[in-house]
Amino acid sequence: MAKFFPMFSGSDGNSTYIGGASGGLIVDVGVSYKRIKQALENAEINLSTIKAVLITHQHTDHIKGLKVFLKNNPVPVVASRETIYALEFQGIINSEYPRVYIDELESVQFEDMVVKSVPTSHDAKGSCCFTVSLGQDQKVAVCTDLGVMSEEIMNELAGSALVMLESNHDPVMLRLGPYTAELKLRIASKEGHLPNAVCAESIAKLFCLGTNRFVLAHLSEQNNTPEKAASATRAALMDKGAKENIDYILYIAEKEGKRIITV
Repeated sequence: MAKFFPMFSGSDGNSTYIGGASGGLIVDVGVSYKRIKQALENAEINLSTIKAVLITHQHTDHIKGLKVFLKNNPVPVVASRETIYALEFQGIINSEYPRVYIDELESVQFEDMVVKSVPTSHDAKGSCCFTVSLGQDQKVAVCTDLGVMSEEIMNELAGSALVMLESNHDPVMLRLGPYTAELKLRIASKEGHLPNAVCAESIAKLFCLGTNRFVLAHLSEQNNTPEKAASATRAALMDKGAKENIDYILYIAEKEGKRIITV
């Protein structure tokens, strides 16, 4: 049985553990190594079982703790070519560390775990999201910092057992909130983040394509609330005739998570 553990989520830092029978993978290391280590220990997950780290893109909230993590656990770094180059330029990785380039719609395998990359339109070169297949009917996905939900992403997510998808902001809260006009435009653009309504619409489509477990992630503390994000998704699924906890299960990724989801 696969394990999906949203350890950290939000603008302060993101990191998710995905594990199967042969070990696990970590998607993004956006908080300190100390916090990652503690979260895994609390979940009774041994660091020695981590096979690789997957990096979606180079923004700080996704790589903040990567350098120290790799110093203590020199596992392969899996990312797009552009992201690897950015990590090298920033001095986060060097020639000593193994790296695996995974470009558009390519896949790599770590024992029984198959990782596939899908490009996103977020404002970081080489930005991507990942699906991880851990056996029959056990594909899971981590998709945040999208900008837009492309047909390419939707096709790759179709049929996943579980999808983590960003429900970043409520447009009204964003418009009336404290951010600068420039930052508001960036967040709302196709190179920014998904609003609640687009996330909800996407989840309703994924439900019709076979997915029944959803994790809402990367919620903005300033421009969203868990209640608004969940309400939008529940309404979209209700329109499809779906009943919560019967036809689907909905989770909210917490800023510092404690729940391990079995798939």
